[in-house]
Amino acid sequence: MSPYVIFGLAMLGIVIFSLVVTGNLAANFNDRAKRDMKSALEPLAEQLGGEVILDEAKVDGRYNGQITAGQVVPGPGGMGRLFQTTYIEPAGGSSWKAVVRRPKTEGEEWERTLDGADRFSATLQDQVYGLLDALLPYPGWFELRYDPEAGALTLTRAMQSRRDVPTAERFALYLQTLEQAGAVNRAAQADAGVATAPS
Repeated sequence: MSPYVIFGLAMLGIVIFSLVVTGNLAANFNDRAKRDMKSALEPLAEQLGGEVILDEAKVDGRYNGQITAGQVVPGPGGMGRLFQTTYIEPAGGSSWKAVVRRPKTEGEEWERTLDGADRFSATLQDQVYGLLDALLPYPGWFELRYDPEAGALTLTRAMQSRRDVPTAERFALYLQTLEQAGAVNRAAQADAGVATAPS
């Protein structure tokens, strides 16, 4: 047999072996990532008395009777990942979105915005900022959005890594914040409705 044929067969064998090894490594990494995600989400599902939907990196259930979910979602344009906690609280009225950013540099001013604030009294802004400020013991940002069509409040934060799912303690804080935001939103929507109603 020609040495070229032997060399070619040897190279083919190496390529096939490499593909098998790479495939096994990828499968092992994928299985481990799923196990890690499941173990991170299970304590959150317990707090909701619900379940883990692993393929969606999501937990579903109820918090104090309200339909609630937590989920890992891709960031805008597929850049990074976000963790979103959604709390169903249909209060009707108008939408709004608040963002609070705590800078990395000590002493630098925090950035706070509330889109849709012109439809409400300053009380909504002060209370929402207070709720979000309390979630930021370290630099970063949180967004709290109310969508009247979905009847939902959604709390969003950036994940620092694939494994950066909130701990059970942090998730409990998110749930308390959303429940408090629900009460604040209901009062604000009612006030805005009274203020804008024809006399």
